Amino acid sequence: MLQDAVDREFESYIEPDAAVDISVILPAYNEEDSVDGIYAQITAVLGATHYSYEIIFIDDGSTDSTWVKLQGLVRGDCRVRALRHRRNFGKASALANGFTFARGDIMVTSDADMQYDPADILRLVDKLVEGGYDVVSAYKVVRRDPLSKRIPSWFFNFFVRSTTGIKLHDINAGLKAFRRDAAEDLIRVGYGELHRFFIIVAARRGYSVSEVPVESLYRTTGRSKYGAERYLRGAMDFLTVYFLSGYGESPLHFLGALGLWLGAAGTVVLAYLAVAAAFLGQAVDGSQMLVLAVLLMLAGVQMLAVGLVAEMINNLERGNSARSKISQALRFSERAMAQRRRKTDALDGEASGDQLDRRQVRLAGDMLVDAVCSLEIPDAPVKL
Repeated sequence: MLQDAVDREFESYIEPDAAVDISVILPAYNEEDSVDGIYAQITAVLGATHYSYEIIFIDDGSTDSTWVKLQGLVRGDCRVRALRHRRNFGKASALANGFTFARGDIMVTSDADMQYDPADILRLVDKLVEGGYDVVSAYKVVRRDPLSKRIPSWFFNFFVRSTTGIKLHDINAGLKAFRRDAAEDLIRVGYGELHRFFIIVAARRGYSVSEVPVESLYRTTGRSKYGAERYLRGAMDFLTVYFLSGYGESPLHFLGALGLWLGAAGTVVLAYLAVAAAFLGQAVDGSQMLVLAVLLMLAGVQMLAVGLVAEMINNLERGNSARSKISQALRFSERAMAQRRRKTDALDGEASGDQLDRRQVRLAGDMLVDAVCSLEIPDAPVKL
């Protein structure tokens, strides 16, 4: 009963409030020894700037006293908010929930294990703002990890760069900065361990990405939560991301093409058998080639059918996802148009003939430039 009452008390910290400049999102799993330290470091760095900020901790089903520590931080600082998962759902889910409840125009993700220098947060934010990028990732030029992690990480990053064409050195860096629209567009892939590929998904959806070199720090508390099995899961997750980001909106393009190739191969084998039976007198009854041809054609039909079903499901689930592809919308400002009309009316009495025609053309051109306004994409449709 007491725990329920405490949980109800902290629900109020989850409700959205006034917007801030930066939201720092920190997933934490059994990090009871780290949360106080990372909080002190971040407040020391961001408190010395002009940015308004908040810190969002996501307790991902910790079994230690992490949640108790977070409750203490929330009580002592209104800029700190905490979310708690019912169980350990993984880092991707934690980040997705952080994106959902964050109020910042810029969202920075990091680890709660203090392996990144919080001063690098400002370097990423500066790159994001000054460079006009949508996502900026840290690039660990000096790594404190053992060779057993660095070598697989190098091969992983090389493979991802080669297959996707996205020229970033450290795809899996935990420290990243996102503009709000880019972060919100990643919530749908916030499951499993797809957090490793957030920047890949963002880049393939048209967001501009870049990186900033940083130096990683030694882990001083806790221990790594990842083992060797993450490499196998990472390979499966990469296939998921590659398919979803490339064919998520048109699965029939992939499955249908695969089906057509399989069907074509089966047709070629079947045609060969027909020619062999008709002109060479070869028996095809019970031939393994005949079985192969039939299997290839059946597989092709199945791929086409699966692609069509996937298209129907995608069409039902799509909703208004097209709006997430728009970065800005432009429309005439009625107030600016009215001001221009008044200027035009005032000048009508002063000009005549060709002079008036040229002035109206010029004013119309100015109106097109001055009266167009850049808008955030609202929830409700905008009539352009």
